[in-house]
Amino acid sequence: MLSKQQIKIIRSLHLKKNRKQSGLFVCEGAKILHELLHSSLQINKIYALNSWITENRQFLSDENIFQQVTEKELEQISELSTPNEVLAIAVIPENKIPEIKGLSIGLESIRDPGNLGTIIRIADWYGLTDIFCTEDCADAYNSKVVQASMGSLFRVRVHYADLKEFLSNCTVPKYAAALEGSLNLHEYKDFKGRGVLVIGNESNGLSTEILDICDVKLHIPRFGQAESLNAAVATGIFLDAMRR
Repeated sequence: MLSKQQIKIIRSLHLKKNRKQSGLFVCEGAKILHELLHSSLQINKIYALNSWITENRQFLSDENIFQQVTEKELEQISELSTPNEVLAIAVIPENKIPEIKGLSIGLESIRDPGNLGTIIRIADWYGLTDIFCTEDCADAYNSKVVQASMGSLFRVRVHYADLKEFLSNCTVPKYAAALEGSLNLHEYKDFKGRGVLVIGNESNGLSTEILDICDVKLHIPRFGQAESLNAAVATGIFLDAMRR
């Protein structure tokens, strides 16, 4: 049985300030837990229904790491409208900013958690391991980001930094997703297999100061009447072109 204190602590992790202070975050759902169990991340505790524990006991070498709960208790600690079989508390990894050799992504002011989670998943699909975010981007360990990433968060490192300073010090090409005065993505053939793809805010795009740092400004040609593309969709289109 979960104590009131346990419930309070788990629910507190739904807030960014408490995640930052504790260094812990929440993962929910069988699919995401499968990814977590096969990742390098440290698991603090697993709260699960008996059916899930029985099915996954072979992956749980430490008997102290999991606790059986009831459906009602899972509802009390879950942030999902329809809780799944399992919820885990994992340790937020310390991601040191690496030297960029291959492809990576830079994000300026991506505020929507679903967008960030989807971008992480797309990065994982195309084999990228690092994303660099401005401090005002959504928190990568927000439960909505974790859900949208579908486990890719456990393989893609998300760094929060001064993006202007980071890009200024980068020795690899910097490709901006832009509109006015930019080159056609479909016609550009000079990708080097390395560099930083820079994506801007959902409503306002990239700021002038970030655009000015980028070496190449590219746009996705429009054939219809839509005003703009979702940031995650644009990321997928750009990465597909860059990987070809």
